[in-house]
Amino acid sequence: MSQKLYDSLLNSKRGLMNGSLRDVILPAILGKEADEMLYWIGKDIAREFPVGSPEDLQLITSQLGFGDLSLQKKTTTSQLWRLGGQSVKERIEQNGEQTSFGLEMGFIAQEIEFQLMTVAEAEISELKKDCVFIEVKNDPQTEADSERTELVTFLDLHNCQPQKDDKKKNE
Repeated sequence: MSQKLYDSLLNSKRGLMNGSLRDVILPAILGKEADEMLYWIGKDIAREFPVGSPEDLQLITSQLGFGDLSLQKKTTTSQLWRLGGQSVKERIEQNGEQTSFGLEMGFIAQEIEFQLMTVAEAEISELKKDCVFIEVKNDPQTEADSERTELVTFLDLHNCQPQKDDKKKNE
């Protein structure tokens, strides 16, 4: 790790540990296939945290530290999402056009697939200095793999409250 990379991760919103895991360790382990593998890892993460609405997708994306997600455009066969925020901006500043968003694309694609019950795939449509635009395309004629969608129980993010320290409960 270079001094420049160390300094930027240490002083970033992501922090040294999260930044190192996401942008140094995983790519080192996965090698040349990192982007594709991260896409499938993102789909697996979505299977652990399935949500039932675009609003919940925005919330959980933020909670997972992927960035701030907002729906820009929606048709029957595609959705355009903007992923931004300080952590996304820092990652783009650090790696430029080489910044991988495979993890985020796989996550968003799988969440949309759960919600629409049709096959969905994501790709980057535009990379800017401070955000990335991710287009999710779906085929309303092709149902999603029933093995993955039948057993989905969506998380209810709005009824969950952060747990407080035991110390605070006793005060």
